[in-house]
Amino acid sequence: MSRSFEIVDVFTTRPLAGNQLAVVTDARELSAARMQAIAREFNFAETSFLLPPADPANSAHVRIFTPAEEMPFAGHPNVGTAYVVARMGELFGRPVADELRFEEAAGLVALEIERDGDAVTGARCRAPRPLAEGAEVPAAIVAELAGLDPADILEERFAPRFASVGAEFLLAEVSAAALERAAPDAGAFARHNGRIGQTAGLLGLHLHVRDPNDSARLDARMFAPLAGVAEDPATGSAAAALGAFLHKREPGLAGFALTQGRHIGRPSEIMVELRDGAVWIGGPCAAFAHGELAE
Repeated sequence: MSRSFEIVDVFTTRPLAGNQLAVVTDARELSAARMQAIAREFNFAETSFLLPPADPANSAHVRIFTPAEEMPFAGHPNVGTAYVVARMGELFGRPVADELRFEEAAGLVALEIERDGDAVTGARCRAPRPLAEGAEVPAAIVAELAGLDPADILEERFAPRFASVGAEFLLAEVSAAALERAAPDAGAFARHNGRIGQTAGLLGLHLHVRDPNDSARLDARMFAPLAGVAEDPATGSAAAALGAFLHKREPGLAGFALTQGRHIGRPSEIMVELRDGAVWIGGPCAAFAHGELAE
């Protein structure tokens, strides 16, 4: 039996930029172990798998895997999977609407398709959970994880801490110079994983810099070497967590554009929006390849 897959680049308007995503368009009869092995074979930051929904009122059940673990929610797989589904036009025998709902481990994810005329150009997704803040983490540990000095970690606005709207990340603001020279220390991640406050999953560190001339523009990097992602080109779930986290502290902040991935040659831009009491992230996608999995 063969199974179709699509490869798309997410949070970019052109192929070979943004964040790569493989979408297996019909994962029925695949075990979790098999899905994990397929994700490891693609070796992208994430691979998504489409299954029929448990509730027919929803569009699909979506499972998301990094090369090392299953994720309860992730941003670019939702945006990219919605883009693929909308371009398919039909899913499990039903027509696809421009408003979708994906069942995921973290909860129900609402999505909106973006079009230019009849052409599907991208998507937006709403984080499945309200903001949950976790433990603060000393600047010295954040610096150790990122190969920086403790003085590079800025604490004027907030101390580094864990936050989640469906997937958990350690958030920290750093200086512009520090963002450029940061590099993940896999040994430090291994030493601190599970010991500094995170509640689930493997440790992911999200660093950001705010544009001093425009509070609605941020630049970021995300490291998760234990999950098989030394550096992620674009991390929508972390951008969503950061959006909810900053909005709590600055209620007037309605959204921002977050750039990521330029340090590894895959520039991306994630749009973050706070509306209707929830955080939305989205952006364009570019189709790259399609094929069949031989099994």
